[in-house]
Amino acid sequence: MGDSAKQPLLGPRGLPEVSQKEVAQESAKMLKMLVAMLTVPRVVGIGSAFLVLTFGASGLYRVKLGKIAENDLGYLYLSAFVMSALVQWLNVYPMLFKQKLLIKGNMRANMCFFKMCVAGPATGKPTPYVVMEEEGVVGEYNRANRSMFHFNENLGGVLLNLLLAGFVFPLPAFVCVVVFALGRVLHQVGYASGGYGKHAPGFMLTMLAMFCLEGMVLIAALGAFGVL
Repeated sequence: MGDSAKQPLLGPRGLPEVSQKEVAQESAKMLKMLVAMLTVPRVVGIGSAFLVLTFGASGLYRVKLGKIAENDLGYLYLSAFVMSALVQWLNVYPMLFKQKLLIKGNMRANMCFFKMCVAGPATGKPTPYVVMEEEGVVGEYNRANRSMFHFNENLGGVLLNLLLAGFVFPLPAFVCVVVFALGRVLHQVGYASGGYGKHAPGFMLTMLAMFCLEGMVLIAALGAFGVL
């Protein structure tokens, strides 16, 4: 009974009924979370890349950085960093509105909510939104595909960072790819078979790998410019 009391009441369209006060509270909460998501993992990634440059095969890395500087490619690396940050922003910004809806669990797998293009019933009540099936094999299929879309949403930044970071830091970049691949598999299997929440370990691994690759690109740019 205690758990059900915490769940918001569903409105006639199948989504939780949310007051303006709740919208304001959730917006403020989510803004703080967005700032943390955009900064904390990035600091970890940049810090990890700096440690790799300092305590790894530093001599080899410095030779590669010299080649980047010699060919005036520092701005190319900075451009990749900016694109990677953009990809992350485009992925996290919709979460601000998702939080306002107060949707929980597997319902969060819905990227869109559709309405039927017909008039409502004679009662005057709106028709429910059309959402993805959550139950059974169909639900597992939907969540497995949602995980694939999540992979696609982040792939552009990952590939760009991999190509550039791999030139300077080949072995660390390879390790990041292995961690990223493992994370994606865990994300998809966990999401499909266990539902929302079971994808978290895979999500954390993929984020770690992504931000470490991005950090290597920024560190390479700074090294090429002689900052490091």
